[in-house]
Amino acid sequence: MISAAQCFALLAVFFSVALASVPAIERNEIQHVAKAEPWRVTTPESDRVDKHVQLCSDENRGTQWRRGWADPAEHGGSMLDLVGNGFREPINVIISGASDQSLMSDQGLLDYSRSIGFSFECLHLHAGGLQHANLGDGQGYVPQLYEYRSIFSPRSPGAWIGACWESLAGGNHFRAWRQNGSLANTGAWFLAVSKEEDVTKSHTISTNGYDVGRDLLVHAATKGGRFLGQSWKATVEWKEGLLRPGKQGINHNISIDGRVAILTVHKSRL
Repeated sequence: MISAAQCFALLAVFFSVALASVPAIERNEIQHVAKAEPWRVTTPESDRVDKHVQLCSDENRGTQWRRGWADPAEHGGSMLDLVGNGFREPINVIISGASDQSLMSDQGLLDYSRSIGFSFECLHLHAGGLQHANLGDGQGYVPQLYEYRSIFSPRSPGAWIGACWESLAGGNHFRAWRQNGSLANTGAWFLAVSKEEDVTKSHTISTNGYDVGRDLLVHAATKGGRFLGQSWKATVEWKEGLLRPGKQGINHNISIDGRVAILTVHKSRL
């Protein structure tokens, strides 16, 4: 078990290294960890899982694009991602493709995430395996694109060097995938949000952590935020039926209420 003194010593090392190389970190902030460490990406039997994916009709495509997202289950996908231990975690927030187009890019998602109190992992260092999701867009199971963790505020050093404190102390975080395959090219961001414990508890999910993490993110999004002169504010629609309530198959045996938050984010003046 890591003592409190060791945690603070480790944090001090993180910050000393980070402050010496902020420009390099910022230039590389959108690089996906799988590109730098491809050995960590192992797609779980995607060929077998996705043999029966059906093409959607033009009518269905139009409906999907108007609402800015598509239910993954319509084409063999799932709102549960796949953890390395075989269990699942809920994808419980969708940022609709009908949101402001500034969010519909990797950099746009990062800047928006910073505005509501999240940032990339400390110094772009990632510990642990990648989770996979099938969003029903024809791409099968793909690894998470990003993992962003909570920071004190958009003005804190964590916006630029990463969420170093949360990496030790725990807090809210999310994994992100984008629905942009040929079967459902909505551009929506699908987020698996959860609140977790500190490093001494191996970052296990907090009690009721999936629902709590989702609600914390939704609260920040609907309140609105600002980063680098840009402001955003979201409206939320709560959707039931995309996830089954309960804890069957859910990682850490934690129950979920089954609700998914659909966020539509717009530029605003705060």
